[in-house]
Amino acid sequence: MLKKILLGTLLLYVAYVLGGIGLIALGTIDKVYFMPGWSVKGPKSDKSGFSADGPLVFYQDSLLISRRIAPQGGSLVLLTDTLRAGTANVVTCFADETSQEFQVPLRSENQVPADTYAEPEKLLAVSDIEGNFKGFQALLQGAGVVNDKLSWQFGRGHLVLVGDFFDRGLNVTECLWLIYKLEQEAEQAGGRVHFIVGNHERMNMTEHFKYVRRKYRVNADTLGVPYNQWYNRTTVLGRWLRSKNVVEKIGATLFVHGGLSPEVVGQKLPLSKLNDLARISLDKPVAALTALEKQVTQPPSSPDWYRGLALKEASAAHVAQLLQLYAASRVVIGHTPVEHISTLYDGKVVAIDLPHQELTDAGSPVQALWLEKGQLAVIDSKGQKSALK
Repeated sequence: MLKKILLGTLLLYVAYVLGGIGLIALGTIDKVYFMPGWSVKGPKSDKSGFSADGPLVFYQDSLLISRRIAPQGGSLVLLTDTLRAGTANVVTCFADETSQEFQVPLRSENQVPADTYAEPEKLLAVSDIEGNFKGFQALLQGAGVVNDKLSWQFGRGHLVLVGDFFDRGLNVTECLWLIYKLEQEAEQAGGRVHFIVGNHERMNMTEHFKYVRRKYRVNADTLGVPYNQWYNRTTVLGRWLRSKNVVEKIGATLFVHGGLSPEVVGQKLPLSKLNDLARISLDKPVAALTALEKQVTQPPSSPDWYRGLALKEASAAHVAQLLQLYAASRVVIGHTPVEHISTLYDGKVVAIDLPHQELTDAGSPVQALWLEKGQLAVIDSKGQKSALK
């Protein structure tokens, strides 16, 4: 892991020297972290294909069309339902990794979440699940967030999802529908689900499909909807994702997928403005973005792409400045892989992007960050807690 981090730093510097740092850094950094044979996350080859998926729910005039691929009579079949928009509708989702089926009530509209919250008594934070439904479910059950029927049982607790639930895995759709469902159940119980947009959410909403598994391209043909339309404004999940923030403050902790760069912090934007700019930019061509919009939405400086904190390239003065700007005591980040949940900058930065898929495949417990009564710890999918190092 140290070798990859050092090599990633070197490539980033070379990209800077050669110019065109945005797109070059994006490509080189990802090649370092996810090169076949190097990756702690992804498969070395993609042999995935036709399998259970969905539902894909999209708007068509005054109707909602739901299409999914599900097991029936010993084989997989395409199921299509026509629903009337604006009424109480429920769709069914089947996760083949755990053979779990659950019902999802559809929202009539999406509310833009607040960007600042009081600290709850207990909080679970996890990032970079990347379609690993089995590991995600095990973690939620082990931490007491859901029961064996995938229903919320966390009361007034908060679940914070720090980006990158897309790509590399094979149950992306199912992970999203579970989050969508739990979000409603949490609100009813006085709790909260926070979905922070990561770079892979943005990539899929802006038609950058470098890391999409073959399964989704095959299933797109069966579902009759090209993959580039799955998460645009014509779909329920596409509209829902576009309501989300890129950074939120809960108690004294900032949660952001990549980090807050010196360029972004230098703008001294309120969190609400930063989140609004990120949302506005999703449906604009890069060429049409303003200089400020590019700075807060494009690599390498955007909150969903910046790696300077995780790679310890940022100065201590920068960390102090960003925490002072937002009156926070720490920032929690994902995006850049670490071998274990780690504290950096004397505990002011907490990195939580673990190799969840690799751990799940090996039958090892999946871990996440636990916050209870102001104290940080690590919790795993067996419910075991340990001190944060």
